[in-house]
Amino acid sequence: LIQKLQHRFISGKSCVTNLLEVLDYIGSELDNGGQVDAIYLDLSKAFDKVSHSRLKQKLRMAGFGGNLIQWFDSCLTNRQQRVTVLGATSATLPLTSGIPQGSILGPVLFALHVNDLPDAVKFSQVAMFADDTKLFSTIKTKNDCEQTTDRN
Repeated sequence: LIQKLQHRFISGKSCVTNLLEVLDYIGSELDNGGQVDAIYLDLSKAFDKVSHSRLKQKLRMAGFGGNLIQWFDSCLTNRQQRVTVLGATSATLPLTSGIPQGSILGPVLFALHVNDLPDAVKFSQVAMFADDTKLFSTIKTKNDCEQTTDRN
């Protein structure tokens, strides 16, 4: 269910397996006279920015339905927040995004939320570790570099 390219939240995978997979690819390409260029993405406050409506849509697309979607919905909706600074408290506002951190379900929901990211990348390799993503591709000519950047 979760992409094999994801190295977090998956038994038997880790930041080490993520690194080894990428280094293996790079080493192989260097041995064949290639160059590998990479783009590193780190989503800032990733868990906090997950849209509840978009997550539910992705869960449906992944085959979840009925009572399970309702259960997820009950965990995510009707959450509120307010902030107190120097004794002054803000108004209470509803949360429409964010996955509760520290929960058992949080990492799984986040992994399902970013699960389709590799499908959108057509001309590069992808390695993921939670909200950290590497896009990397073999570059043999200047034209390869420009095409890879434009295509992705």
